[in-house]
Amino acid sequence: MTKKGRLTKEEQARRFKLLLKFIFTFRYATRKQLDAFSKLVIGLKYPQWLVEYSIKQGLISEYKEPEFRSKIYHLTRKGKSILKAEEPKVSYYHFEKRHAGMNTFGHHNLLVESFFLLQKHREIKEWVCEWVLRINKHKMDKIPDGLLILQDETKIALEVETSYKTKEAWRTVVTLYHYDIEKISRYDAVLVVALDTLNYESIKRKLYNIDPEFCARNFILTEVNMLKLDLCFYQANTSTFSETLGLLNEKGVSHAKRI
Repeated sequence: MTKKGRLTKEEQARRFKLLLKFIFTFRYATRKQLDAFSKLVIGLKYPQWLVEYSIKQGLISEYKEPEFRSKIYHLTRKGKSILKAEEPKVSYYHFEKRHAGMNTFGHHNLLVESFFLLQKHREIKEWVCEWVLRINKHKMDKIPDGLLILQDETKIALEVETSYKTKEAWRTVVTLYHYDIEKISRYDAVLVVALDTLNYESIKRKLYNIDPEFCARNFILTEVNMLKLDLCFYQANTSTFSETLGLLNEKGVSHAKRI
């Protein structure tokens, strides 16, 4: 900002890049999500101009899915070019109508809502979504819905749940994460965000029935209303995320000593 309160070209460019990177991360966003990001992360009191100007400059384009009323916004070729220097995987970015179908729209919205709720309580160093993690991976590989890297380099795999999984499906999830965490140290923990309390309780029962010791040590469970209060379930107790992260750090130290 200049002394008169006017934006410098550098600051304006920074804001555009932040908005475009947000869309890149989640592949697309609704107008409500773009406005929320502009307020929460960029710090704009009146975010409308940033989105409107991005459209006017041809950096983002809108698409309206016939099955629902919300318009969604995705990157254009020009928008991708602005991120090219800072985001090496931007060449893989593309948007197709199937990415915003009814089967994926609810899941996408919970993923973005989880981002906002987590961002409110702690600074996330890096957030990588499933579509980026899947680049050059085998189709059968277990890829989380997202990867959160915190400021202390703690790596948390994120799973958002909008529908119910069977016990056998969760058994497969536990087996795969057992390898990723215990064998190759790919992640420090798994954060599961359920859409509602019923699903949250169902997931808790299934995980603690499948492998209570491993799941208590490595799975963090929460649902949207808990997340709004910065609460989660870890090691058989409900606590704040700050307390949980402290326990995770202790677990990491203990694991290092065993090695």
